[in-house]
Amino acid sequence: MIAPINEWDIRPRAVLIAILPTMVMALVLMAYFLGSRLSDLEEAHTQRGKALARQLAAASEYGVFSGNLESLRKLATSILQEQDVVRVAVFSPQQEVLADSSKPPPPPSPGAVRLSGSQGRTPLRFQEPVSGPQINVEDAFLEPGSSILPPPDTAHGEVLVEMSQDSLRAEQLRLLQNGLLMALVVLTASAALAIRMSRGISGPILRIASAVSRFGQGDMKIRVQVEGGKSLQILAAGVNDMADKLSASREELERRVDAATRELKEKKEEAERANQAKTRFLAAASHDLRQPMHALGLFVAELVQKSHASDTRKLVEQIAISAETMENLLDSLLDISRLDAGVLDRQIKPFALQPLLDRIEEDHRRDAELRGLRLRMRPSSLWADSDPLLLERILNNLITNALRYAPGGTVLVACRKRGRKVRIEVRDNGPGIAPEAQKAIFQEFVQLDNPERNRAKGLGLGLAIVRRLTTLLQHDLTLCSAPGQGALFAVELPAAAAGVLLEGSPPPASHALHGLQVLLVDDDALAVASTTSLLESWGCQVTSTSNADVALDVLPAGWLPDIMICDHRMDLSGAGHLVVIRLRQHFNRPIPAIILSGDTSPEITRGAQQAGIPLLHKPVRPARLRALLQRKTQA
Repeated sequence: MIAPINEWDIRPRAVLIAILPTMVMALVLMAYFLGSRLSDLEEAHTQRGKALARQLAAASEYGVFSGNLESLRKLATSILQEQDVVRVAVFSPQQEVLADSSKPPPPPSPGAVRLSGSQGRTPLRFQEPVSGPQINVEDAFLEPGSSILPPPDTAHGEVLVEMSQDSLRAEQLRLLQNGLLMALVVLTASAALAIRMSRGISGPILRIASAVSRFGQGDMKIRVQVEGGKSLQILAAGVNDMADKLSASREELERRVDAATRELKEKKEEAERANQAKTRFLAAASHDLRQPMHALGLFVAELVQKSHASDTRKLVEQIAISAETMENLLDSLLDISRLDAGVLDRQIKPFALQPLLDRIEEDHRRDAELRGLRLRMRPSSLWADSDPLLLERILNNLITNALRYAPGGTVLVACRKRGRKVRIEVRDNGPGIAPEAQKAIFQEFVQLDNPERNRAKGLGLGLAIVRRLTTLLQHDLTLCSAPGQGALFAVELPAAAAGVLLEGSPPPASHALHGLQVLLVDDDALAVASTTSLLESWGCQVTSTSNADVALDVLPAGWLPDIMICDHRMDLSGAGHLVVIRLRQHFNRPIPAIILSGDTSPEITRGAQQAGIPLLHKPVRPARLRALLQRKTQA
């Protein structure tokens, strides 16, 4: 398939430009001269036939007049000898044949090629009248000066000469063959000349194009040979000059890039050192801040359990709210940092959604009642593939956000099946969210209706955590909302086949921790005092020590704790999970254990996970600590 002309390369275009005018001119001239020559041949052939007919008519006058048939036959035979004459006939005035001679068709010679269409072609016919002899006959009975003459236009007979067109056609064919041969010669010569000229024009251009292409590939050493006419020489010289300047610019750019790279590397190393220093500072500051916050939370939880006067009770509640706000901020910042660091692992497994919904409803029922809201959980028998703990955190954040921004309304949580997906929706009839703000609400510390940063309205981290958790779990998160029409947050996760739901044991009673033997290992006196006081208020019997070595020395022989609570970072004993391992080896029992840590680094989380020990980050919420103690002791 021939490509369009506008896609041709420069060389075929140059050849076409050079050869096309020559060919057009040659074809026009050949057609003109061939046509003229062919017309002349046909005219000469016709005039010859007419001349022969006139000659025969003149020679046949006497024979026709006298009726001398022998003379007429001789005349016809002599005319028949002429070239191309195939028949000669003489007719009387009454169209009687007086003489008729014709040539038989020549036999085809072996190997001869008969002209196409010549066989059976009608010959040319030339007819000429025969007039009588112009003789004056004097008649004595006529008036003087009269003569008996036949009328000038009176015909005494007619001659017919038929001529073949074979020689004419053969001559015409020869002329055509010669013309085509000449055209072929002209075409060949023109093509050769055009190719030679195109090479002289396109060759330097193609070499320049190849050099420019190699420039683009990074070869700055190649140069173009200055050749051709003046314009091509100027072009080649310009390309070489451009290559020199590009090479110099490249070298200069490489020097600048090297200098910038060295400077950037130095800045990067400086930034890394600063980041490491910042990380160490934040880790230390976080630990030092979490320790007193942990103790404060435990003291406040114990204080809330005691009876107080009304004014003191209000003061205690305000202290509890402030402590809870600070704990929420630290927990949210911890979640954000763990998600951004990529150290939070997901444990995907099939599970039933209804127990999860029941726990969520139990956690948020009191908050909804205090806000004057209705929290409706639509029952579901669906199963899903996800991490139940992380999915529960997602739904908790969405429901908390809905309860906070739908005063006096209703919050609905519903699950539905969509093909191979399970769609969990959290709906509210709050003020809604404008379309231009729907992306911003998933950013950190963004609260649309809290410009004064009132901490009672939250921290602006809940939806940012939701976005990160859904990305980690590879679940689709969508938002559909409009001003005045509430909001609908939906999470889509893979559906799972329904399995066997084991009936769990009933929740332990409030007195389940009475008499529980707890070994507390912590080197922070304030944390030991607050944790011991809270545990004893729940009925536990607490034995505390500052490190594992002291515990092994002071513990009575044969005494076994029901559970161990260890701080993660201690000056003498090392990491918390190592302390647990040493104590288990000492007691020769897989005693349940809990690690408390004010350090949020990923290494601590991985160490606790590898040891299979649950980790609670300080400040620890008393309710969470109590629930974990109940689960561990029940197990």
